[in-house]
Amino acid sequence: MITVNVYRLRDDLELPTYGTSMANCFDLSFQPTTDHVTGYDKYNNPISQKVNNFGEISIYPGDRLLIPTGLIFKIERLVTIENFSDIVDSSSNIPLANYSIRLHPRSGLSLKRGLVLANAEGIVDVDYQEQVFVLLTNISQMGQTIKAGERIAQAEVACNEHANFVVLTKAPEKHSERAGGFGSTGV
Repeated sequence: MITVNVYRLRDDLELPTYGTSMANCFDLSFQPTTDHVTGYDKYNNPISQKVNNFGEISIYPGDRLLIPTGLIFKIERLVTIENFSDIVDSSSNIPLANYSIRLHPRSGLSLKRGLVLANAEGIVDVDYQEQVFVLLTNISQMGQTIKAGERIAQAEVACNEHANFVVLTKAPEKHSERAGGFGSTGV
């Protein structure tokens, strides 16, 4: 079984939750860990938004902000080792090199408020052992406020397979009826 170990930067921070018993993605919340959130405005100037006394920040049209989750993840598989008398600990946690956590926008937040992930999908590699941030941008024409504890993204644990890249000496032959590149199958 895969385990996602979660380290909270403060004891009062919320753990990720699944919205329903059959949800494939878990929700991540805005959990301020400092009194400012940083990012860039629509002109690509560095900005810093203050977290107010109510635990809220404003995201203005075109802003891209690194929204803290207050969480650090470590994906592992619990492996039990039996019949080895020279091993003191009979079980150990093995980091899983072929897994990652994928961050996705929340559809309701995107539709109703215009808050989306600026990078379309965030990827938390298994060797990233720092606080996870969600890169939110406001694509609406109105300022938006998010509150501490508000769900800002959904995430899933994904299994990845590394590819072996082989250099070809001639262009590959077509193996389907496709004729063309972008847009060749219609809109």
